[in-house]
This record gives sequence, structure tokens and C-alpha cells, in this order.
Amino acid sequence: MNLKYKILAVLAAGIALTACGGSGTPASTPASSAVPASSHVAEEGVTEPINMLTWTLDDLDREDTVTFIPAEITSGVQNGKLTAKVFSYDLYKKEEIENLAVGDKITLHEEGAAWNQFVTVAVESIEKNDQYHLVTINGGMEEQYGLDLKLEDDAYRTMTFDDYPVYYEMGEKTMPLAEDVVLKDSSADPQAEAVETTGADAVAAAINADPDNWTTYNTTLVVQGGKVLEVRRIWVP
Repeated sequence: MNLKYKILAVLAAGIALTACGGSGTPASTPASSAVPASSHVAEEGVTEPINMLTWTLDDLDREDTVTFIPAEITSGVQNGKLTAKVFSYDLYKKEEIENLAVGDKITLHEEGAAWNQFVTVAVESIEKNDQYHLVTINGGMEEQYGLDLKLEDDAYRTMTFDDYPVYYEMGEKTMPLAEDVVLKDSSADPQAEAVETTGADAVAAAINADPDNWTTYNTTLVVQGGKVLEVRRIWVP
């Protein structure tokens, strides 16, 4: 069977998070939205994330899709099932961001927002660093409704101070571990080779032995058919 791979997040090793607070004046009065994906229609003339309202937690149950998701394991593994908060982040088409100009509008999720809560703001300023493929909108992440973007794999993604995306929450889901689930843990140090643990019982024991250190910033789950196939953890300072 041909599998459709939906890569929702790829976490790079060796990057760190610094929390930052918003400040300043809103770029415009935002038009907030909280609507089901099925009823959303893109507004003409507004640059929207490629992946906005394109999936829900129910999509993790699909047998024909392998999904990589950033996640925070919240309750360890109980009775062979893992409970996690699932996150995503905004991605934009390369050509749309590179053609963006003052006076245009862009839609974004603020950090920690729910998947169906977003704002549309006017672009009042835009700075582009062509050498490093960076774009700063409305003063960047330090300003309310500001945005920093970085080009990766022909799409621009949101970026915080230490290169993490701006995560928004998809919700919490409980999923069984596959019998042959694999844990790939390279969290010991920045140069550590991934230590692999195989099998549901062994992976559950490893997760439960370190219950507070499986966060959005270091943990990726690989899911298919509602089951966790892999748990990946990288080093963060």
C-alpha cells in the first residue's frame, strides 16, 4: 500500500527554547476565528498558513497516513496507552511570503492558542533577510501580532528566538503503543547517538522512568492508525 506521509513537524537536534513575552501595540484589530475546519473558507487577499484547519486529532486514526507530531507526554504510559498534548505550527507558501507587502493581511496562530483560534492582521512592516531566508513581519515575535519566519524545505515556518516554531495546541489524545514501538532517545547530550528501545513494555518503562521530560520541544511521536509507532526525543539544554 502506498502511504501518504504528512509531515506536520520535524524537530532539529541541538536547538533550544527561550520563552518570550509579547509587547507593543497590535498591528491591527484582529479578526478572531473559532470555526470547524469543514466550514472554513479562506478570505480573499489574505495569506493563510498552508496547514490551517487542514487536520484534527481524528486524522491520527487514519490507517493510510503516517504522521509526525510534536507532543508533550502528560500522563506517561498507563495500560499500554500514552496520553499526550499534540501541537502544530504555521507553515506558509514560499512564494506568498516572498511576495508579501505592507498593506497585505496575514493569518497566524499565537503561541499556545487552540488549533481553531487564530488572528488576521494587517502587515504594517516587513523586513527580509535574503541571505538567511528570514522574514520579520510587524516587528517580529517581540511585538504583539508580530511574526518571524524562516525558510525550510520550500515553505516558511514560524520561528522563536532559539529557532523553535511557534506552537499551537491541537488537543490531548490517548493512543496505544504499537507492539513493536521504537523509542529513539538522543537526549543525553547534543552529540549523542540515539539509543533505541523496542517493544511496548520496554518503551513504556523508559517513558515512565522519566515522566516530566517529554515536552513539545524535544519529543516527536510517529503515529499511524491511532497507534504510536515511534517516540523520538532529542537533546535540549
